[in-house]
Order: sequence, then C-alpha cells, then structure tokens
Amino acid sequence: MPVTIDGTSGVTTPNVIAPLLTTTGYTVATLPAAGTAGRRAHVTNALTPVFGSAAVGGGAVIIPVFDNGTTWIVG
Repeated sequence: MPVTIDGTSGVTTPNVIAPLLTTTGYTVATLPAAGTAGRRAHVTNALTPVFGSAAVGGGAVIIPVFDNGTTWIVG
C-alpha cells in the first residue's frame, strides 16, 4: 500500500518513514507506463545508464529510476 504525504493523509512531519526503502525491480520494457510523477523503481537491465537521462534497456546494470510524469529517468 503506497503512503501519500500530502497534508491530508494524517502524516504531519515524518522524519523517517522506514529505515530502508525497497523498490520493485523491472526490466526497462516491463516498467509501468510513465505518467505518474514521483514513482520510483529500479531496473535490472539498463544499458550504459547516465544520471538524468531516459532509462534504456539491453544491458546488465541495476539502477534506480523515477517517473518524471513523462518518462522513466535514471536516478
């Protein structure tokens, strides 16, 4: 279940949500469609990832990615 901190969820000023955050691993091709800014995951098959660029599959690099509302970005 996702946690939303938006001022209405009852969470006021969290310092730490969890000691470790675990994201779901995907291949680039199986990432959900981009369009919900702020989602995070990691890919298991990035090809020469560059921070801030679109995620490209076909390699063997495991790297975190985030949805910027348009595409999945390395970082």
